[in-house]
Amino acid sequence: MKILLYGISLILVLLASALILKVNKLKNVEYKNPDLENKKILTVYYSNGGNTKSIAENIQSIAGGDIKEIELIEKYPDNIFKMSKLVRKQQKEGYLVKIEDIDISNYDIIIAGSPIWGLNPSLPFKTFLKNGNFENKTLIPFFSYSGGAGKKKIFEEIKNSTNAKEVKKPMFMFENGLFLQKEQIINWLNKV
Repeated sequence: MKILLYGISLILVLLASALILKVNKLKNVEYKNPDLENKKILTVYYSNGGNTKSIAENIQSIAGGDIKEIELIEKYPDNIFKMSKLVRKQQKEGYLVKIEDIDISNYDIIIAGSPIWGLNPSLPFKTFLKNGNFENKTLIPFFSYSGGAGKKKIFEEIKNSTNAKEVKKPMFMFENGLFLQKEQIINWLNKV
């Protein structure tokens, strides 16, 4: 029994040490992306539970520029079960929700984010992509998710659903990883 407890203790110490090393490594990350400098940047997001909003606010605080929320004309029900049922029905039917217009004409780079619902970007996000004129703009998507996101499928869908001059590789941020959010965002923005 003592050997088992020592073994478990050793594993926990090693895991904690690895996490501390990773956190310390990420804390020293610096934002520097010359491709984003001197560009007009707009961060746009749809957030239902607040996770995507938090990510968007951190992105905007790091990359600069303006920030706007995608707002629904008809709000989703507050009850999560009713909302989930409605969203599944809308996704199945290919329905696009009505959103308030967002003028992107004065921006070079659009950083756009959404939660992942049922392995798909949210319907408000899809509507934003469909309605927006991204010609001569760079689109940089990001997503929050809590389970298997189908990342490659989502990236291909976004590239095929917009007329953006360029679509950069998206960031997928697992909702349980939000405590390292700023560092992960800096690493991602440095690579796009």
